Amino acid sequence: MAANDDIFSLFGAPPAPVKHATPPVQPLSLPKNFGSAVAMAKKLNTLSMTFFLSCSELHLPSVNSTAQSVLRGAMSVLGNTSAKAKLPECMIVVDVKQANRSPMPNIPRYTTEKLRSRNPAFVVGITLDLPATTPPNSQICFNVVLTEDSANGKSVANTSISWLHLLQNYEHGASSVYLPLDSAMTNDAVLTVRFARIHPLSHALLQTQSEVLKCYAFPSSSNPNHLPTLVSEEMAEVLPSVQMPLLFLRHCRQELEGAYHLWRVRYNNARKRLKHFADGDDALSNGCDVFRVAVVAARNLSVPTASLPRRPPVSRSPLSPRGGLDMLKKNSPKRGPSVDDQTPRCGVHPFVMVLFNETESAETPLQHSPWQVVGKTNTEYETLSPQWGTNQNLFICPHSTPRTKHYVSTSLHTKAELDIRQGGQGKQVFLTWFRPSRAQMLSGGLQWDVYCEAEVEGQAPVEIGQVFISLNDLRPLMTPESGTVPGCLAVYTSMWVPILNRQQQSVGELYLDLQIRLTSVPFTFEDENTTHTSKPGQAKADDTPLFRLASSTMDRALRETMHIPSDQETYSIGFLHAHVMELDRQVKELGAMIRVAETRMASHTWFKGSGDKKKRDVQAFATNLHVSYLRKYAWPLSSPKASAKESSQFDLLGLDDPPAKTIEEKPSMVTFSREHPTLCTYATITCGAPTAHALGLDDHGLIGLEDKLVRVHQQLALLSNGVKSLHLNVMVEGGVTSFERPTLVPVEIVDDSEDGDTEEIDEKKPWSLASKARKHVTKTMKLTRQSSDESVGPSAMALREQFESFKYQYYFRKCVCVSQAVSALVTTFLTCLELNMEHKPEILHQWASIGFLIGWESLISSQGKELKMLSDAWATIKCLERFSFLLDPAIDAVRLEEHGADHEGYVIRIPFHGAVIPSGVGLIPVTSVLFTQGINEMQSLANMVGANGVELQSTINNSSFKTLQTYHQKYLKLKLEQDMTTAQLLLDPLMAVVQAENASAKNTRILLEASDVVRRMNGGRVTYCKSGKDRTAMSVTLEQSRLLFKRQGTLNPFLAVHSSPEIVSAEELAAANLMREFGIRIEIAKKNVGRYKYSFNSIQRKLLPEIYRPPSSTIQDMVTSVTARDS
Repeated sequence: MAANDDIFSLFGAPPAPVKHATPPVQPLSLPKNFGSAVAMAKKLNTLSMTFFLSCSELHLPSVNSTAQSVLRGAMSVLGNTSAKAKLPECMIVVDVKQANRSPMPNIPRYTTEKLRSRNPAFVVGITLDLPATTPPNSQICFNVVLTEDSANGKSVANTSISWLHLLQNYEHGASSVYLPLDSAMTNDAVLTVRFARIHPLSHALLQTQSEVLKCYAFPSSSNPNHLPTLVSEEMAEVLPSVQMPLLFLRHCRQELEGAYHLWRVRYNNARKRLKHFADGDDALSNGCDVFRVAVVAARNLSVPTASLPRRPPVSRSPLSPRGGLDMLKKNSPKRGPSVDDQTPRCGVHPFVMVLFNETESAETPLQHSPWQVVGKTNTEYETLSPQWGTNQNLFICPHSTPRTKHYVSTSLHTKAELDIRQGGQGKQVFLTWFRPSRAQMLSGGLQWDVYCEAEVEGQAPVEIGQVFISLNDLRPLMTPESGTVPGCLAVYTSMWVPILNRQQQSVGELYLDLQIRLTSVPFTFEDENTTHTSKPGQAKADDTPLFRLASSTMDRALRETMHIPSDQETYSIGFLHAHVMELDRQVKELGAMIRVAETRMASHTWFKGSGDKKKRDVQAFATNLHVSYLRKYAWPLSSPKASAKESSQFDLLGLDDPPAKTIEEKPSMVTFSREHPTLCTYATITCGAPTAHALGLDDHGLIGLEDKLVRVHQQLALLSNGVKSLHLNVMVEGGVTSFERPTLVPVEIVDDSEDGDTEEIDEKKPWSLASKARKHVTKTMKLTRQSSDESVGPSAMALREQFESFKYQYYFRKCVCVSQAVSALVTTFLTCLELNMEHKPEILHQWASIGFLIGWESLISSQGKELKMLSDAWATIKCLERFSFLLDPAIDAVRLEEHGADHEGYVIRIPFHGAVIPSGVGLIPVTSVLFTQGINEMQSLANMVGANGVELQSTINNSSFKTLQTYHQKYLKLKLEQDMTTAQLLLDPLMAVVQAENASAKNTRILLEASDVVRRMNGGRVTYCKSGKDRTAMSVTLEQSRLLFKRQGTLNPFLAVHSSPEIVSAEELAAANLMREFGIRIEIAKKNVGRYKYSFNSIQRKLLPEIYRPPSSTIQDMVTSVTARDS
């Protein structure tokens, strides 16, 4: 920034210096208000003071560089031009020291910016924040230091003042203090300390903490005689950063719990329909009786030799060497004993088929009801005393496909279970099936058919005999069971039973293990319509504003297809189980986030840094959410120059000592306001992108999920229109008899005893339940069916399951993203309401009439993971239009409610006390727009390769411009502008740049023009990048500098016709760079990464647009930018 050497025109001339020695300063009594100030300071534990420094009559020497004396000097001689010396570069270092000049512990060093001037007037203010216990005789030391490389930090002038004297002058209301500079170059140098009485903004509605205040005095480039522009930057953490996630997540959990209970009912009904229970107790508690049969062994089997099917002799042609080798490989066993072992051959290969017949009553003959296949055992080969399940003679199977597994029936939904025998002697396989309870009535029969498997595949097996047990005979033997399900009757029996052939002759014995348990619980299905009575007026769990899509056209298309019947009979049991587990996980994860929000509320921990973006328990909080203010002040109306009668300055040059003041004596100085009058205030909310970092950014964002939802549901609609009757017949797997043919399918017997129990560990993390659900689904018995129309049923079911899965992925992801965005929305609204409710009450009428306008500015790129962030952000920001505000004087805290009979939106109730709500101000809707332009190196790559994400960027900008056009038309009808002709042209500059958007360039002017339009129409401004601290800092400081310098003295300051032809002037860019290096933005960076550095390296800085480049002193080196990344 250009220096102003005429410091007297800025801060006033000091009294003429004297040449004699300075007498010692006499003790000073405290002023009237000093005691009260100290008392208040002790209460606050710190004393704060802001001032600006400038030097006069210092006349620092010019600097001649070495390079100029050799090369440039020679060129100057040849060109007959004189070599120009550079102005010296310097800064002032401020140290707080003890009276003996030793360093004060725990007190930082303060510095101004570096400036090239012989008599520098520094722009960056110094704010001393000292403990209230700082000794009054502590010394505030000022050193003027040359910062050229050749000077090596040489101090060329210095002075000091006691902390008591400085504080006394500040409390008296002095505007400036003049200190003589001790310099070897001159005896006339003076340091001017000009006080700036600026305090953080007070808040009536928005609660803040951790405020940081920075001050600047920007000199006027147009007229050096004008006073500099006094400006402050302020940022603070805000309560809505934890308050709104807490309210919103509670609401989301309530909605998601409704969805969970709905799908839980569907899953439970499907389990009952399919008899798909975890164990017998589970079946009994759900109204099903339990039948368990184990065919353990047989002995003394007798099979007539003539009945045994024998392998016919096979005539073979001579084999070639290769053919013989292949035959040898095919017939040779892979493991076990050799085929030439000494196992006796009997030609008997027994297996057992189990059948079940249930009659309507004990008197009904068995012939009146069909026999149903329960299942069959494996085949034991070459044995008359088999033990089923052991597969002892597997390798002497007479054919190439031994039957080693148990088979179960799909008609009874039988499952095979492996149990440990009593005493630990081996294991046995139970065939288990369930049937709906019949009020503990038992009738019918069980039958075991014993067969001998043929030695040739394809031949029918030979019947050996059968065992029959009447269930009517077992009913009197049943006794009450003491178990987890009360009122049950049970019979447990194990016995050898004779096997009878058709001639009723005994052909052996069969050892059976039989268990029958009858429940008293009735078999009923739950009603889906009773799962939402906890929320009056809500018919279905998915009727929520979060299921509305970002595009109104796509949302309408989805709503038009969602009227298709969606009964619970169109989902597989495997999907229902996994889906319920996933919803349960989501509910628990929301609960974990709510608990974290409650803890943060109680501890006043409002800040979430960029390093926590990927932590799941804090993912619903906005990253780096801060409110920032740019305020411009007026200097005091009294002249800063000394007056003969009353002075606004104290002379500390040693001419006169300040007179001591008693408590009764009135000070004779001019009384200054405790704070400079504020001319204007601009607010900007900054945060990280509202996206779900912890849920992953590799697959898709919200827009991608919306595309999938619409595409899948449209496919389902087309399919449903072709087979409308399908909804009446399709069932979950194993459903309607007419749609299935019962079949026996082999099953893998899972030994659960060998599985480790990790449930206790997994439950510590609710999000680990997803993997647990997948594991349990894998272990659940696979039920299959043979459909009569394979091309229709499964595809419709798969599409519906995909849709439901995508829908709740979309919902949960949107919960996380909207939670972040609604925090920024409420912060923006409260900020704008505070700034306008006193002086511009007409703005409240504007908001109530046409809505509160919030303009979002995105700096993330349209490439890679940031493209998914942009996808999340766009859907989220459009969802904010489902929110509205209501000022309510009857409440004490912010509330969130669902609004509308169709559950189409949310109402945020704002407590509004101390001011009368203007008549006609009711519900305030929200209009939300987003303008995006990537500015980093990834956007440069996307522009070069023509990435698809650039199209999304253009779509967002065009859509937002159309929204602004609609809002602008409503705004003009209110006739709030005096110059309506100019107001009608407000959107013209933005329309020009939006229409001229070039996919191969970074069109940053869109961002600048959009921010101007939003502010002009009394809207709120939010700026974000990936983490809300680096690119955001570059943009906000640029916007603030444009607000300072382009907005002065123009009738309509937001129109491009009143600004300079260049997009950003050199003066504005210099001011922005000062704020970037010394302002609140570098403090936010320090807050996140622990260093006063932005997360750019030299290459990344080079690829930024010039107006967004940070000063070189604020970037990281190449190694640190990679090893110390915070994201």
